[in-house]
Amino acid sequence: MNDIKELDWNATLYLNDWGGDGVDLFFNIITHKLYSIPLYLLLFFFFQRKLGWRNLGIALIAIALMIAASDQLANLFKDGFERLRPFREPGLEGLISKVGDSGGTYGFYSAHASSVFALATFTILLFRKQQAWLTCLIIVWAITVAYSRVYLGLHYLGDVLMGGLMGILLGFLCYHLFAFAKAKYGVNAS
Repeated sequence: MNDIKELDWNATLYLNDWGGDGVDLFFNIITHKLYSIPLYLLLFFFFQRKLGWRNLGIALIAIALMIAASDQLANLFKDGFERLRPFREPGLEGLISKVGDSGGTYGFYSAHASSVFALATFTILLFRKQQAWLTCLIIVWAITVAYSRVYLGLHYLGDVLMGGLMGILLGFLCYHLFAFAKAKYGVNAS
């Protein structure tokens, strides 16, 4: 177990704060949820075009449940595992750079990574047969947001990998919940 912990620490130290002020600013912007509003509006536009208003409402309910579940599960894990964030870890003092803001003491696993990968998975499943550029954009966005958490010193690489896996699972489950609800209550329901 110590080998895994040491590997995670070393990977995090390698990926943390290698850039200058411009890179720091970029990752602080990309990690902030409000700066993703243009992407959310773009997704809203394409979701509405593909689904229509009634099915869009069903999709938005599924997405809201997905994001709430993502955040709450991450909080349960953080409280259960009580793994200090890298910048709070005494063993990394003086080695890790904290570039971003953080509200919590514990970091396993990353709610940011979980939420962005959940939304990315949901979007990919919805548009898997069309809008390849949109699915590529959302994959790049999810990876960049997840990585920003390591760059900023707020999470270990293992935290974002676990968050990404949980997000993919939640995105898959909520997409199928959406498909079920759409078939039962949507415009095309019989």
